[in-house]
Amino acid sequence: MTGRLLSPWRIASAAVVVGLLAAGAVTAGLAGSKAAPGGTGRAGQAARQRRPQVVQQGASARAGLRLMAEAAAACKTVAYYGVQVAIRWGRGGTSASVVQIWHRPGSTALAQAASTESGSPASALGTPQDAAGIIGLSPQLLSLMRTNYVISYSGAGTADDRPAQVVEVWRADGSLAARFWLDASTKLPLRRELFDSSARMTSEDAFISLHVGESRLAGMPPASARAWAGELRRGSLAALRSAGWPVPRALPGGLSLFSASRASTPAGTVVDLSYSDGLSVISLFLQRGQLPRSLAGWKPEEMQGRDVYASDSDDQSITWSAHGFVYTMIADAPDATVAAAVSRLPHDPVTDFWQRMERGFRRLALWANPFG
Repeated sequence: MTGRLLSPWRIASAAVVVGLLAAGAVTAGLAGSKAAPGGTGRAGQAARQRRPQVVQQGASARAGLRLMAEAAAACKTVAYYGVQVAIRWGRGGTSASVVQIWHRPGSTALAQAASTESGSPASALGTPQDAAGIIGLSPQLLSLMRTNYVISYSGAGTADDRPAQVVEVWRADGSLAARFWLDASTKLPLRRELFDSSARMTSEDAFISLHVGESRLAGMPPASARAWAGELRRGSLAALRSAGWPVPRALPGGLSLFSASRASTPAGTVVDLSYSDGLSVISLFLQRGQLPRSLAGWKPEEMQGRDVYASDSDDQSITWSAHGFVYTMIADAPDATVAAAVSRLPHDPVTDFWQRMERGFRRLALWANPFG
């Protein structure tokens, strides 16, 4: 199983997580730069449009599928350097980040925060078979998208001052789930908007600069860590389950397991499981162990009655331990989907009253003094 879709504030790849584990940290996450808290999303006028609940199989659907297939191919075969901006609206406010991306066909795509000093290593985004870049597509993700959504060609548009073809992705209930702008020349995805079922825009990712061709890769930095090897196939996953590893076949919200890999580190074996419905993605890292009572860089939170640690205010990087395993979730998904996934996965039994009181006071102290 291969294919991965990551957003700029989630460029802490599996390789980076392994590096931090090897350095002695139990778990790790990466958050983008934060803008001032804002609303919980925005609704575009087009997002309030609704398609009939009957699946349309006309010319627009055929054109939309053809364009998205061409985009998935372009994500593997086109060399480019670009800068992407990403904005996310969540319950914790608004977050934003700017990322540089390099992609050479046949090798790993690299991403680096735009503010990073020149010459610094960049994070590897998966394997050569994965979707290139961050607004990426792969045949696996496109297959999941076709299963869960209705894809339709909308018309011509522009993005980053480049002519584009616009493709919309609709839910079965007729609500708009996503909109893609595909470069008219290369078919690379230039821009993506995601919407929740209430027509609120939850995220927007877009190139603000794109340069196509091998000649644009002269300044490509070295990778800070290798992408994970050790791809896990069905037999290996079954063996892990038999050995007691909690490997879900799916997560709430229609997210199917589409990529799995394993790496050995000085801290032990780490398993990376990626789930998607074609649009949303949750990466779940599993390791045997137990989290300490306090975790530097993470703050205690309660999510649907479950005690977890979060590394950022948008609840997209979460960790906890239960039944001898440490769970680390790095998501690019709606808040409700993340909360449902956290609730579905194993947790230790609820502690007694005095333990909960102690934990509550400790949480207040950490929030009051985040450096203590």
